[in-house]
Parts: sequence; C-alpha cells; structure tokens
Amino acid sequence: MKEAPVSLKDMGYYHDSASGATATKDEMFLKLWLRKEHKMNFPMAARPWAGISVQHGANLALGLQDYNEIIGQQEGMPIAEATRHMMAKYDEYKPRDWDDGKDAEEYDAFREVLPEMMAHSIAGVKEFFQGANQIAGEHQRWLDEPRSAVPIMLYQDFSGGGTQIDLKCSLPMRNPVKKDGTRTWRTPKPRTEPTWQQVIQQSIYWKATGETPALLFVTGSGYHISTPENCDALSEENLNRAYNQAVQSWVITQNLLKAANGSWNTLFGLVQPDINEIARRHGPSIVTLAKQAWSI
Repeated sequence: MKEAPVSLKDMGYYHDSASGATATKDEMFLKLWLRKEHKMNFPMAARPWAGISVQHGANLALGLQDYNEIIGQQEGMPIAEATRHMMAKYDEYKPRDWDDGKDAEEYDAFREVLPEMMAHSIAGVKEFFQGANQIAGEHQRWLDEPRSAVPIMLYQDFSGGGTQIDLKCSLPMRNPVKKDGTRTWRTPKPRTEPTWQQVIQQSIYWKATGETPALLFVTGSGYHISTPENCDALSEENLNRAYNQAVQSWVITQNLLKAANGSWNTLFGLVQPDINEIARRHGPSIVTLAKQAWSI
C-alpha cells in the first residue's frame, strides 16, 4: 500500500476517505489542524450518535461486533440483550450545552425509537443477505487510487456474497412547539433514493471491492433497501460519475496541502471559511479555534 508523501504527513494527512471526498475544504482542513495541533476532534451530536448506537445493537445481534476477518461472523446475541447493550451505549453520550437545548431534546426523543430501528436494521440486513453463507461486518479496507497521492481508507457496514450494504438511519423530526409549550415528533418513512453524497460513498466502496452497492434506509417505522435494480442513482453510469467527482475532490485537497508547503497560515489562506456553518455544526469553542486558524 502506498504511503503519503512526507509533506502531507507533516500536516496530519496520511490517507483520505469517502467523507473526505464530500466534506467542504474549510471543514476538511480545520479537522486536520484540530487533530494535528490540538489533539481534538469535532464534537459528537445526538443524531449521529443514535445511528452509531443502532448499528452497535444490530452488530451484536448479528454476531458482527468487533468484526475480525479471520474469525468471521459469530453467533449473535438475543435481541433483548443486544437492545440493552445498545441503550447502554446510547447513555454514554452527553448532550451539547451550547444550542439552547436542541441536542438534549433530540437525545431524549430519539431514545424512544432506537429499539424499533435496531429491529428494522437487523431484519433488513437478514433479508438482503439471505442468499449469502456469511456476512462480513465493519472492518478497515483500503483503495489504491492511482490519481491520489495517499491511500483511501474505507469501512463498509455489511458485505457478503459479492454485495455490500450500508446502514442509513433517519431519526424523528421535530414539529413546531404547540401553544401549550409541548412538542410532538414525526417519524419519517424510510428513504428510497440516496443523496448524492451517499452515491459518492457507494461508488468508492464499489471501486475498492467490486461488490455491488446497496443502501439500507431505516427509520422507526420500517426499512427500505435500495439497489441498482430498483434505484437508478446506483447505476454503473452514476457510480462512475460519482467516483470521478470523489477523485477530483481528493486531488484538490492534496494540491492545496502541497501548495501550503507545511504552513497552516498558507493553507487557511487558500480556502474561505463558512464560520456560520462551523458554528451551527460544532459550537462556540470550535468557532473560537477556527477564527484563530483563519486569523479572523
């Protein structure tokens, strides 16, 4: 496997990924800088944490937790036990304290639907892989793209029998506050069409493994499986188009890092920050650091 050039390693850029292909450049470079110079990551939020928890429970029930290629799929836990473990993991999260209680409110609301979402995830995975002898769980894989100066790292959720599927969770959405001050939540129906960002991710997995891509959309009300047979967005033509866009993004990232020549000041001078979006996504402490990075 190829290694990143020393000039890129010096800025903490050892590899890229599907998320790196779709992230904005200000977000990408801020993330690199925070990791390299401040030994920190962006803060978590209740919505992605809920999805992580659902997959954790599904993996336990399917015998895929801490998956190892040599050992393979193991016997899964009973659903009730996996659900308890999932909720224990969910309880590890501490809601944000800088968004007027929005994250905390979502955290409490999401808790109610996690058991159903876990059950739908398990059912969807079993339906999709009903013809496969074994299911492979999430583990590190690599893509060697000739146009990229660094290797591309990827983690597929589930694969087997020449196919792979990624779990995408959609959590309840808030309704406006009623006159009495209370709020209700609506559980969305499972998506049937992927976002372009999701198509890009699938195109990378497809190029790396040759496995036919699919998406398992899960909500509290059920699940839907999108495949190239029922979803034109996953056609070979669209996957190739999405993959070329991913490569272009990786190459631009690398060209900007090379142009910076080891200087963070130079790098941040090459991209425009969206401070409002950084504030919305990551909060005031990250904004303070971002303003420092861009000398605002």
